[in-house]
Amino acid sequence: MPDVSREILSLIFLVAAALFIVSELGLPTNFEMFAVGVGFLSLSVMTYFSVPWVVQAVVFVVVVSVVIALAYRFARREEGPPPDYFTPLSLKGKTGKVVAVGKGGYIVKVDGEEWRAESDEPLTVGDEVVVLDVVGVRLKVQKRR
Repeated sequence: MPDVSREILSLIFLVAAALFIVSELGLPTNFEMFAVGVGFLSLSVMTYFSVPWVVQAVVFVVVVSVVIALAYRFARREEGPPPDYFTPLSLKGKTGKVVAVGKGGYIVKVDGEEWRAESDEPLTVGDEVVVLDVVGVRLKVQKRR
């Protein structure tokens, strides 16, 4: 006569495995949820075949560790430095051009974007400028020499 509680526990582990593996698709994890899902899949099989719980625990830890190690090894890229994400501070040292002059300052175009700017020296439309600093949402610029 089959052990019903063993089969039910095996089914519970199988459902947990499916939930962890499917949740990997919707969450921004690095294959950790998938690894735990594969671990629960191994628990489901071992429970069904009445493997002792100590062996199940050891195999679960080993399976999860191996899957995470393999996932990190194949997912890691060593193609060079990470991409340079845009922040206003990345504008420091870049050159631009004055496109408008007004009472409150200047409008300069740097990397295709227009920014409000201020300068300690007078500027005219068409002057090339260098970005010295970013103060709030304004650029501190000077004429390019």
